[in-house]
Amino acid sequence: MKRTKIIATLGPATNNKEVLKKILQEGVDVIRLNGSHYRSKDNIKQDVELVRETANELNKHTAIFFDLQGPKIRIGKFEKDGVILETGQSFIIRSDKNVMGTVDYCGLTTPEIIHDLNDGEPVFIDDGNVRLLIESIQNGDLHCRVTQGGKISNHKGVNLPLSNISVSAITEKDKQDVQTAIEYGVDYIALSFVSVADDVKELREIIHSSKAPHIGIISKIERRSAVENVIEIAEASDVVMVARGDLGVEVGLEKVPEIQKRTIRECNRLSTPVIVATQMLESMVTKPTATRAEVSDIANAIYDRCDSVMLSAETAVGDFPVDVVQTMRRICEASDKHLAELKKSKYSQVKRVFQIKSAATTFCKAADQISEEINADVMIAFTSSGTTALISSKLNPSIPIIAPADNIHIVRKMALYRGVIPILMPKKFTDISSWGVMIQMSLDDAKSLGYVKAGDLAIITAGYPLGRPGGTNSIRMIEVQ
Repeated sequence: MKRTKIIATLGPATNNKEVLKKILQEGVDVIRLNGSHYRSKDNIKQDVELVRETANELNKHTAIFFDLQGPKIRIGKFEKDGVILETGQSFIIRSDKNVMGTVDYCGLTTPEIIHDLNDGEPVFIDDGNVRLLIESIQNGDLHCRVTQGGKISNHKGVNLPLSNISVSAITEKDKQDVQTAIEYGVDYIALSFVSVADDVKELREIIHSSKAPHIGIISKIERRSAVENVIEIAEASDVVMVARGDLGVEVGLEKVPEIQKRTIRECNRLSTPVIVATQMLESMVTKPTATRAEVSDIANAIYDRCDSVMLSAETAVGDFPVDVVQTMRRICEASDKHLAELKKSKYSQVKRVFQIKSAATTFCKAADQISEEINADVMIAFTSSGTTALISSKLNPSIPIIAPADNIHIVRKMALYRGVIPILMPKKFTDISSWGVMIQMSLDDAKSLGYVKAGDLAIITAGYPLGRPGGTNSIRMIEVQ
């Protein structure tokens, strides 16, 4: 069984029911909506409704996350759409966003950031393909020297790897998109270009003030400052994403693997789900097969115990969206199987796994240990908030985790957690008379969905009294009848 979750980005290649249905059947657990490409509320509404309708037809609890565009810094337009800069020449970036660019100067879409910059700092354009060095700042304009020449064209992105930018991570467009995402009922909102934990807290306040506290926040680690503050950001977030595109430009490609591994390790210690994203199967945008390097890249992320792997252009605009998901699923299945074998070969649980101690972590660790020693077939983690299932997931069990919950928002959010199979209880926990009845209800559902069968041995964790978040305090072992 695939335990690592797959996120697919919706786009022209997949936003029709026929293809969307196929990729959900092939193993996609979460759908990403890229806010950078939406210009209309109606388009967002149509895509959310398409995903919900298709997932319901498949009886699948698919999560949706809306990825905010963020304060992406870009150069302006050029008279002839683009120019070629020569290494060594001078070039001016002007504070006038409307100026038409030439071979000598161009505009900047966010001129307010210029006051944050200093002489001697680098400016990368188009993912670092063209590089400048700020020699002086005069009358609000950046006077630069080209250190690596090349072609630049309209609205190419700008990275400032050594600059401390004070601009908010949430733009006016983002604020409008947040309200739209809340209105149409997404499960997560992803915050781009996070620098510090306060950026996450700012978004949290907006979400809570809109009375949608169930919506989770995904913080994208793609700035140098975010790497330096990753622990505080992870503590403030519901999910963390290692967004390797801009991150590679900001810190240097050679440092991305170390940052990825360290971020996953810290998130697992904090019980924070973590996504690895960007160019995971990039070659399959135009080709039907993956490279060996891409397969190894995905497998290594799984061996490091990420929760989810993400497809971007591969499913949004790629030529082979279904083949891409099939390939990703096979890699996940093979790596997950090997990871489970490695877990089974160990005879004792590491005593210190999580930074925070609680009754829930203690009972989940005990349940995991028992399941390994008696060779159980499945774990069943009843949860009101999703926390018990998440803790169990972070212990990397070698068996599936079925997570019954009585709230559809929690069920969908758990679609992102590694190894967790969320199911919706037919009744609220508080309306169920006893633990035994609750267990039987969940087993009936799990059997009908094919997750368990008669004779399976199940380890069950739950809290008593029923329906109290954070109250996991009991373990049971039963044989499925």
